Amino acid sequence: MQTLYGFGFAALALSAVPAAAQTPLQPVEIRFDAHVGAEAARCGQAYTGIGIAKAGLRFQDIRVYVSAVRLIAADGKEVPVTLTPDDQWQNDQVTLLDFEDATGNCNGSAGTNRVVRGTVPQGRYRGLVFEIGVPRAINHQDPTLAAAPLNVTGMTWPWRIGYKFIGIDLETTGGSGGPNAATGFSIHLGSTDCGDGPPMAPPRVACVNPNRPAYRLPRFDPARSVVVLDIGALLAGTDITVNAPKSASGCMAFPGDADCAAIFDRLGLAWAGKPSAGQQWVRAD
Repeated sequence: MQTLYGFGFAALALSAVPAAAQTPLQPVEIRFDAHVGAEAARCGQAYTGIGIAKAGLRFQDIRVYVSAVRLIAADGKEVPVTLTPDDQWQNDQVTLLDFEDATGNCNGSAGTNRVVRGTVPQGRYRGLVFEIGVPRAINHQDPTLAAAPLNVTGMTWPWRIGYKFIGIDLETTGGSGGPNAATGFSIHLGSTDCGDGPPMAPPRVACVNPNRPAYRLPRFDPARSVVVLDIGALLAGTDITVNAPKSASGCMAFPGDADCAAIFDRLGLAWAGKPSAGQQWVRAD
């Protein structure tokens, strides 16, 4: 009787498992790289011919948060990638891509990460969709208490605003000089207009400008392709040797900063009520 009862219970339990839970999974690694045009973006290297002023630059930081990653199946459906937490670069919702290694002019840390790792149901995939940003539910918290990868204080603003989704810092050379001349330029993208309240507390309402750009690459083979973030293309419409008067260095994503107009357009985000003409810096190689 015990054998029969045990067999019956096991069969009942198996039949209760949803079909989706029994679908075999396959690991996936989605590779990213940062470029300046055709060249890899690396610490310690100098780049020329950048932006309107055809300026020079050296990197101090290149870090990006990526989330909402999906693969496009052969039938066109978007299939979420279940991220594999590793206690360093990603949790189950977001991955920190880190292209700097603390060499040369860079001031971050020695570790780097250029891969999103996870699993998907077994199948054939032909495209990729992802967002740059930290999901709203985990965007407003104390980074000193947060688990990796949201414990990187260099990628944070006050909690009410949240994390920097993009942290790119540059040393710049060239340009025509003048009263607004600058030797540095930054791109810090995050949510803005997050209401009133204490800076070290979550906002009471959703931020007016979430600023999480989404990208769709319809021709992307996870086994062979690389997602390229082309910082040269992102800066092509900007003079990185000057800074808009009465504003922070470079583009900090806050409304009214003229240094953000061309950058937001190339990110694929609206700026000052004007829709983007289309993103121009993410591609699949």
